[in-house]
Amino acid sequence: MEVVRRFRNHYLLYCYLLFLCIIGSCNLKNSHQDPEEREGFEDIDEDFDENNDEFADFDAANTGNDAVVDEKNDVEYEDEESLSDDDVYDVDYSETEDLDHDFPDMTGTWANLTIFKGSAKVPLLGSTLPAWAVMVSKVDIYSQENGTLKAHTEMCRLKAGTATDLVYPYLPDSYAESLGNVDKTFYLSYGENGEIRFRQDKLWEVRSCTLEDPENDPLPTDINDERVFDADNSGMNGLYMGMVGKANGRAEIVQKVSTILDGELDENGEVYGITTWFEAQSVLWTDTFLLENGAPTSPVGADPSESVFIFKRIDPSWDCLTVKEKSVELFPEQAALYPKEFQ
Repeated sequence: MEVVRRFRNHYLLYCYLLFLCIIGSCNLKNSHQDPEEREGFEDIDEDFDENNDEFADFDAANTGNDAVVDEKNDVEYEDEESLSDDDVYDVDYSETEDLDHDFPDMTGTWANLTIFKGSAKVPLLGSTLPAWAVMVSKVDIYSQENGTLKAHTEMCRLKAGTATDLVYPYLPDSYAESLGNVDKTFYLSYGENGEIRFRQDKLWEVRSCTLEDPENDPLPTDINDERVFDADNSGMNGLYMGMVGKANGRAEIVQKVSTILDGELDENGEVYGITTWFEAQSVLWTDTFLLENGAPTSPVGADPSESVFIFKRIDPSWDCLTVKEKSVELFPEQAALYPKEFQ
């Protein structure tokens, strides 16, 4: 019995020592583990429901941890010194809110020359010849925000011409003066080569009548149409235009014109570009059969590059009469091309 008792005690002692060795080896192994891994094993042994808040606190505490962020965004570059903010961030500056500092200040007073170059069927001759209209306006840009410009415009000079002296369209000063002010919106943007672009989207101007939808509504043909009025105070509804030369005549017309301006600022801060346009007119009354169909100008068949516009900054004190008187001085090259229209 004594032998049996001793055996049992030694056996228990042996099991106890073996258990201690196993525990010791586990602790030794854990001592070489990453601290985060050991925390993971300890967390598994804990009750999840009781420590759910602790996990949330752990995540929040490490959100701003530079080590964690650097580890997640670890990117190797061949030349770290050459890395710039532009390489890391692809920012579309056209979507940012404060862009006024990126564009020059365009607010102020400007003279605007617009030329429509096209063709027209000339009365008396019955043939189609080159034709044009020359307009000079005073433009007050009163607001600029994020490349969007708001302006008031006033027509100061409007003349038309054709490539013949036999008969010539005549537009009295009352024609331009009757058109009044027009509110316009212009837009600045950057082009592919870094140039500053200037644009006016399609704008319709309806003259001496009203249309709900200028794009699609036809012009009135009856002088007593309720939509027609005497814009130039000529004594008859419509706008007075005449024909002079080998044949003379007078007509009262209504008109609608659309324009798109697309250009850019040059090194002098002036704006140059191409005018895309359309004109329609309707004759309400005439004293000669030669003007029964009017003399509308069409862009068809003309070189689009010859329809241009120019903006030049002028003295804010100038009124429309001054702009008209100085238009030759402001636009000498165009005045040389169209001398009659600048008289």
